[in-house]
Amino acid sequence: MAGNTASTTVTSQDGLVRATVDSAGALTELEFAPTAFERTDPGTLARTVLDVVRESTDKAKVRSDTAAPPPVPPRPTPKRVRPPR
Repeated sequence: MAGNTASTTVTSQDGLVRATVDSAGALTELEFAPTAFERTDPGTLARTVLDVVRESTDKAKVRSDTAAPPPVPPRPTPKRVRPPR
């Protein structure tokens, strides 16, 4: 996951809520449509927010799990042993 700075954004099916999480799954943005509070009740809106945030964090986790692993550093060169004189 090192170096992966991509974010993941998910919008609810009704288009009322959009959540963005960073590559670690931390919520970075939460947006509501201008009509969100007129078109639904608080309980439904809260469930929608939770669903969208969960989906975005799940997608971020899948993305980080499928990312290429970090490169392996080269092995140190072994010391040469000098024969006794």
